[in-house]
Amino acid sequence: MTRIVVIADTHARSVDALPQELLKIAAEGDVVVHCGDYTSIAVLRELQARSKRFIGVYGNIDPREIRDELPQKAVFEVKGKKIGVIHPHWGGPPWDIEEDIARELKGVDIILFGHTHDLCHETKDNVVFLNPGQAYPSFGTPASAAILTIGEEGIDVEIKTLK
Repeated sequence: MTRIVVIADTHARSVDALPQELLKIAAEGDVVVHCGDYTSIAVLRELQARSKRFIGVYGNIDPREIRDELPQKAVFEVKGKKIGVIHPHWGGPPWDIEEDIARELKGVDIILFGHTHDLCHETKDNVVFLNPGQAYPSFGTPASAAILTIGEEGIDVEIKTLK
């Protein structure tokens, strides 16, 4: 069984600005996936250092130093499942982006994405779309993350609201 901690849209200067529960969950995961919009290279570095395995992509508002280091999309495999990761680097309105994202990541079983700041867990055309929401609390919206567990029995998704 592999536990993948999925986060996106941290929008922070340091991991100290993120919920401590998020950092604890990330440290316990087998893989940490960040779906873009770190906004600070320090957040990227700190998450990489705290993760057993880290996979990340850059987001539409990430600075050049992050864009130079990370890809705009990534694909990896866990237990026979192909997982795509993307943050619409082209920006634009955050609604109805699943079709555009699916065109960018053909042939995958799961798509992990950021940008909308809204939780999303749905299946379309046999592809699981998962957006963990935003990793920081704001304007009455709590911080959130997702835990994707892949094992012999299939895929399980748990959405965590963070304090």
